[in-house]
Amino acid sequence: MSVSSSADHSLPALTGLRGLAALWVLVYHAWVYVTPQEILLHLFGTSIRVHVFFSLGWAGVQVLFVLSGFLLTLPYARANAANTPRPRVSRYLLRRVARVFPAYYLQLLILIAISLCVAGVWLVNGTNIVQYLLMLFVPEPLGIGAPDSVNGVWWTLPIELSFYLALPLLAGLASSRRTLLLVVAPLLSMLVWRYFVIHVIAPVSAPYIWMYQLPGSMDTFGLGMLGAVLHVQYAHDRQRICAYTQRLAALLWMTPLAFVLLGIWMAEEYALYWSGAPILYLWTPLFGAAVLIVILNCALNRSLLNTVLGNRALFYLGTVSYGLYLWHAPIGNWLLGTPLIAALETYAFGRMALLMFLCSLAAASLSWYLVESRAIAMARRS
Repeated sequence: MSVSSSADHSLPALTGLRGLAALWVLVYHAWVYVTPQEILLHLFGTSIRVHVFFSLGWAGVQVLFVLSGFLLTLPYARANAANTPRPRVSRYLLRRVARVFPAYYLQLLILIAISLCVAGVWLVNGTNIVQYLLMLFVPEPLGIGAPDSVNGVWWTLPIELSFYLALPLLAGLASSRRTLLLVVAPLLSMLVWRYFVIHVIAPVSAPYIWMYQLPGSMDTFGLGMLGAVLHVQYAHDRQRICAYTQRLAALLWMTPLAFVLLGIWMAEEYALYWSGAPILYLWTPLFGAAVLIVILNCALNRSLLNTVLGNRALFYLGTVSYGLYLWHAPIGNWLLGTPLIAALETYAFGRMALLMFLCSLAAASLSWYLVESRAIAMARRS
């Protein structure tokens, strides 16, 4: 999952952050595929539970949601602040379609061919072709649910796509005059939806695929939208930018502690997460708020963050991050059956993570140069 915008070409740290988030998801799945185990790092007489970091890799998706909300809302926030026309919906949607569908269709065609050649089975048929073409990996009867046997990450794609469709309708909220509503409405949407899923849907259906459909993920997307409004409101105001940058810098130094505490909290109470405990409603908005602080500091083009997150390696990873996200799960499933992993007598996490990364990076690079970059260029020219 990825979102690319002309707004972040001059902000390399944001591109690097996107690449880091996709890599975090990859590492998490590598840890899950080889059977999760405790991994301890013994340092200075103490043991650090490194596996907690790996186990939280699914939160990389939350990073991408906040980043999407921020980047895609920026043009609307700027238009609202200057009282100028907002971006044309047709142009906006064309660019979104060009960004997400070509790479997905390429992968779908390849997986259909592999399924037919290896198992003699048509992955797509008359009963599910519409759902596959429209990315309807949502609960039945509208969709076909989570396609875990094909590509386990596909179920997140319609969540992002739903936000793309909803954003032009929500663009009026991207204004400094509606900041309070922009804070309250997404959080209330998330709270009501997740409560509904836990108490109404969960008793008869698996909750996780329902839980994060767009109403339940508006806390993170909404935080990104809020960040876009704050950036437009303060970052270009000569009278207020000094105090704004100082406060953001102070908050940035607090984010490592926030991430550690949130990681410990999730590690200790994950078993309660799907039961409707407070962590279900509080963890993602708190995590998203910490991510937003990093994003806002990146948007200020701070040299330190450009060095850490915007270096060439992470910048390239962010550029091809959508392909990395799409390809790592099926490649991981394939690696599990190869002698490289299956015949390994020791714990295979390190080798699995490395091989998944190298193979996925190669596939993502081909996807970018052959399909994605061309589709994006065509959409921009049109």
